[in-house]
Amino acid sequence: MKMKVRSLITMSLIAGSLILSSCADSKKEKEETVAEDHHEMSQDSKEMDDEKPMKEVPAEFSNEKVKQAFEEYLAVKDALVRTDASASRKSAENLRNTLNEARPEIAKIAGRMVATENINQQREVFSELTAAMEPVLKEAISSGKIYKQFCPMAFEGKGDFWYSNSEEIRNPYFGDKMLKCGRVEETIM
Repeated sequence: MKMKVRSLITMSLIAGSLILSSCADSKKEKEETVAEDHHEMSQDSKEMDDEKPMKEVPAEFSNEKVKQAFEEYLAVKDALVRTDASASRKSAENLRNTLNEARPEIAKIAGRMVATENINQQREVFSELTAAMEPVLKEAISSGKIYKQFCPMAFEGKGDFWYSNSEEIRNPYFGDKMLKCGRVEETIM
């Protein structure tokens, strides 16, 4: 009887060890995958530094208001890249004024960005602004390219998008903390 109990205890310990070991391996694999992804993005960023700067490809639009709105959207993005809350508010105000009559729902979102001086809150509103601008941009682009870019680490690993007129990554969600973290997800033409 003692032998059976010892064998049962031994087998239980072995099984428990294997379960714990496999969970640790799974966690380690996940951490390694995340580290590899971040390393790849860092490598891509390093390679970008070694190359000539990317050329901006101007997008043309069938609607003059959308063209102006996209330029002001880019000014908001660039201010967030620089972590400049004041410039972000000013550019968002210009965007709000441009879209006030034509796209009041987007103007309202831009107005929320104008209303806060907190750069992190501005970045959260910018996420909404980006989502609201997508159908407008896709509908009105007539030539050129718009780059839909993605940062997988934005908003605590949920990730988020933004638009750019250049393939070069300049992350508005982290600014200089992770300036080149991201990738081009889609090219809108």
